[in-house]
Amino acid sequence: MHADYDNDGDVDILILRGAWLGEAGQHPKSLLRNRGDGTFDDVTFESGVISFHPTQTASWGDFNLDGYLDLFIGNESFTEMGGPSHPSQLFLNNKNGTFTEVANKVGIRLDAFVKAVVWGDVNNDGLPDLFASVLFGPNRLYMNLGGASVDTWKFEERAATAGVTLPINSFPSWFWDFDQDGWEDLLVLSYDVRSTTTLHEGVAREYLGLPYAKGPDGKSTKPEQTRLFRNKGDGTFEDVSAKVGLADKIIFAMGSNFGDLDNDGWLDFYLGTGNPDLRSVIPNRMFHNIGGKKFEEVTLPGGFGHIQKGHSTAFADLDRDGDEDVYAVLGGAYPSDRFASVLFENPGWKDNTWITLELEGKTANRSAIGARVELDVSDAGGAKRTLHRTVNSGGTFGAAPLQLHVGLGRATTVRALRITWPDAARSKDSYAELSVGHAYRVVQGAAPVMLERPAVPFRKVTLSPPPTEAHKH
Repeated sequence: MHADYDNDGDVDILILRGAWLGEAGQHPKSLLRNRGDGTFDDVTFESGVISFHPTQTASWGDFNLDGYLDLFIGNESFTEMGGPSHPSQLFLNNKNGTFTEVANKVGIRLDAFVKAVVWGDVNNDGLPDLFASVLFGPNRLYMNLGGASVDTWKFEERAATAGVTLPINSFPSWFWDFDQDGWEDLLVLSYDVRSTTTLHEGVAREYLGLPYAKGPDGKSTKPEQTRLFRNKGDGTFEDVSAKVGLADKIIFAMGSNFGDLDNDGWLDFYLGTGNPDLRSVIPNRMFHNIGGKKFEEVTLPGGFGHIQKGHSTAFADLDRDGDEDVYAVLGGAYPSDRFASVLFENPGWKDNTWITLELEGKTANRSAIGARVELDVSDAGGAKRTLHRTVNSGGTFGAAPLQLHVGLGRATTVRALRITWPDAARSKDSYAELSVGHAYRVVQGAAPVMLERPAVPFRKVTLSPPPTEAHKH
C-alpha cells in the first residue's frame, strides 16, 4: 500500500506479510520511507509500526482529520475458530514520523480473520468510517463518531444496523459510488472456501445456464453470493446484488479492483480468481457498469478471460493516452503454479472524453486521500450530469494511482470542479471551466494547473516464431 504518510511530497510504501500462514505467518511488516532520490529507508522499527501478525490488508486514512494519514492493519486472528488471537491495529500518526497504536482506545476491537479493510465516509459527515471484510464471520462497520482529541475519539460498530454483515465468506471490498448519487456504496466480494473443490464445475454451470449440483446433504453447492450494497443516505444500505445482475454470478474473488474502462463515467470492476487449489482453473472476470443500473460481464469480448490465478490488480492509464489499462499479477500459492503478470492495453474510446486530477492537500493530508470530488459536465447537446469520485488507492488486494482518472462520457466541457478536502474544517474549493482530455494538478487553496503529459506508448515487441523440429535437432 502506498501513501505519503509524512507529508514530504514523496510516496512511501507499506509491505504486508504472513497471510494464510497462521502462527507461521508472524512476519513483520515493512514501512519504507521515500528519500526522494529513488531510494528508501526501512523505518519499520523507528516509526513504531513493527508488529508480528499474519496479514495482507491495510488502509491509509486520516481518521481524526489532523492532516496526517493514519494506518489501519487488518490481521488474521483465529479467535472465532478457537485459535490464537491476532487483533487488528489502528496506528495514529504522531506527525513526527512515528505512530501510536490506538485501536482499543478509540473503540475498534476487531479480533477476527480480516481479509479487507477500507475507509469511506458512509454518512457524508466528513469523518472517514471503517469497513472490515471478515472471512468465516460477519463483517464489521465502524462508524467514526469523532472527538475533541484521541483521548475522547470514538468509533461504534454498526454493521448489523447498516445491513452489511454479509457475505460471511468474503474477501476483497471497497467503497465506491457505483450509481453516481453522491453517496459511497460498498462492494463486498465473495470467497466461499467451502466450494474450492467444486468451483470449476460451478463456474461452468453458470456459463452454460445449468442448475447447480447438489452435495451429499441434498443442498445446492452454489457458493455464497457477492453483495453490492447501495448507500441509502440514512446510515443504512440496500442489498442491490440481484437488481444489478450480480447475485447469480459465481464469484470467488481475490485480487480485484475497479476503474472506468470506457470513459463513460461509470465505474467497472475486474475480479482476479486466485484460489490456490490446483484444480481451480476458472477465468478472471470483468464487469461493465451500465448506467449505474446493472453490471454486464465483458470478460470475453474485452479480452480479459485469463484462467491463471489472479492476484493484485490495478487500473491505471499507464501509457498516458487517456484511458485506463489493467495490470494483474498472476500465479498461485504454490511454487509450481506460477505465471507471468499481464498488462491489458486499453484500445481507447474515441467518443468519450476524460480528465485526470492530481490533488495535493495542505491542511488536508498531502496525498489527499479521502478528498471528495464533484465534476459538473456538459455535452455538445447541452445535456448535463454530475460525476462523483473519492481519492483512494482502489481495492484491497492490489492498488491504483492516487491521482483520479475520470471518464466524462461525451462531455465537451467541465463546467465546474468542486473538492471537499479531508481536514477538520471540511475545506472546499470550487473551480470553473476546465478542459477535457487533459491532466491537472490541484493544490488545496490554489488554482488548477494544467500539466504537460505526452503519451508514452508501450514498446511493441515482435515475438520470434517457435523453432521448427529441424531447428530443435
